Amino acid sequence: MVNTDRLCMGCMNDNGGEKVCPICGYDSAEDNALQQLSVGSWLNANRYLVGKAIEEGGDGITYIGWDNDLNAVVNIREYFPEGLAVRSGDRMTVSPAPDKGLPFARGMEEFTSLFAKLNEQPQSAAILHVIDVFESNGTVYAVQSTVSGTTLKAFLIRNGGSLKWDQVKPLFMPLLATLSDLNDAGIVHRGINPDSIVVGRDGKLRLTGFGIAAARAEHTDFVAHLNTGYAAPEQYLENAETDAACDTYAMGAIMFRCLIGTTPPDAKERLTADKLSIPAKITETVPKGALVAIANTLKVEKSERVASADRLRRMLDAVSGNTVMLGLGETDEKSGKKSSGGNKKYAVLSAVITAVVFLVIIGVVMILFKDDIFGTPSEPVDNDISSAISAPDKPQIGDVDSTISQPGEKLYTVPDYTGYVYNDIIRDENLASEFEIVVVGSEYSDTVERGYVCKQTQPQGAKLPRDTEIGVYISMGPATITMPNLVGMDKDQAYIRLLELGFFKSNIEFIEVSDSSSDPGEVVSTSIKAYKTVSINDSITIEWNAVEEEDTSSDASSEN
Repeated sequence: MVNTDRLCMGCMNDNGGEKVCPICGYDSAEDNALQQLSVGSWLNANRYLVGKAIEEGGDGITYIGWDNDLNAVVNIREYFPEGLAVRSGDRMTVSPAPDKGLPFARGMEEFTSLFAKLNEQPQSAAILHVIDVFESNGTVYAVQSTVSGTTLKAFLIRNGGSLKWDQVKPLFMPLLATLSDLNDAGIVHRGINPDSIVVGRDGKLRLTGFGIAAARAEHTDFVAHLNTGYAAPEQYLENAETDAACDTYAMGAIMFRCLIGTTPPDAKERLTADKLSIPAKITETVPKGALVAIANTLKVEKSERVASADRLRRMLDAVSGNTVMLGLGETDEKSGKKSSGGNKKYAVLSAVITAVVFLVIIGVVMILFKDDIFGTPSEPVDNDISSAISAPDKPQIGDVDSTISQPGEKLYTVPDYTGYVYNDIIRDENLASEFEIVVVGSEYSDTVERGYVCKQTQPQGAKLPRDTEIGVYISMGPATITMPNLVGMDKDQAYIRLLELGFFKSNIEFIEVSDSSSDPGEVVSTSIKAYKTVSINDSITIEWNAVEEEDTSSDASSEN
């Protein structure tokens, strides 16, 4: 069994117990927000370890986690609907917000049913497999497998912002088949967007981010979690049915984004002023049949829209060159007539071409992720992070290797990454689209806030080829701080304040005392005196008043 004490709570990799993870930059002193599960919590009889919260909104919160039974990284989705749920002081127990018991209960039932249905889907489906669904702490949790890869949004950024039709078709056909099966099983996503689709290192797309219907539409008891440009028009309308046509609309919007490079106009705006258009240059490179199919999935009126993922899949499958599909090769959904067999040879040719192109796509993905799949065979693994950073062949601050570019090769200007959070850098196409940004270490800094990039291995303004690796260092904040006065503060506020200053959770100890002169939960004393200069590596003990206020209401009533 894996030693979980060595796992980074930000990425669940074994980082040797480092306080700041050299892999993802996560600081072990960090914790989730008070309305989220604490980092390091255990669920379901100590099977699942809870890590960093990675997504929140709609019907719940998603955490990165560790499955002790499978020895694998997982995603844990907790039913915690925004505005309808509250968490108790133990950071575990969940209960409905005042006067929200009925919608909370209905949503919880739908949440459980949704992930139970997903659990029944074959593991070959283009989704993240649901491992477990269980109730605990007054709520319900769904545990899903993970896959190595990147989001479709990041994949597009790394590939110049758009893809060619010959890339889009083989990528999306299997996903459309899975979506059709899901819809047939009564599972409607309603939130498909480039962030909810993962491009695996095996070259396959997988759909993630499922949620309940009430959290994917306006005018409900839930806070709507809609994706601009990808949510269907009916998701903004009161009392409108949101069914599988929402997923078809979203898939059309995503393929629009992949081929054209821009997000379609917001459907809410299109209800009053439809400004959807396709640039003329796109019509020269994308077959007319594909454009017609995509345009028909983006109809504002649901009655005019391509009604199902299966229908869209068959329309795209029949696209060959610049032809428009007039028949389906089987009974047409509207006319009930058979299409002619004259197109069979084109369908066979199309299938062959698609297979070849798919192999090309696999090759591209393998190149992009080759180091993650195969490792670097000639380079030994060095478990000593500090020595790896200082090794002579590693890039150092200010180094610019003029020999890495070839004559005539286009060079790109290195931005200034200092002052940014690492995750924000890799998600920003203006900062990371031209280079590979990796965390190579951490340092104390008196000028850069903890958790932000404080140094980079290539200077701002350097001219380097595309995909050059640039290392960044994460600030650990000042090595020394002035101790604030915590006496009189609420113990939770004091704890958060220490974490903000850079103290490590493992170095903070709370002791309960009885002090009638202090309010319940109030800090009474600290082992480090206020205004003293200390190191953030120091340990601190905090005494707090655990005596509750006496209830004098019964005495008062007896006197009356």
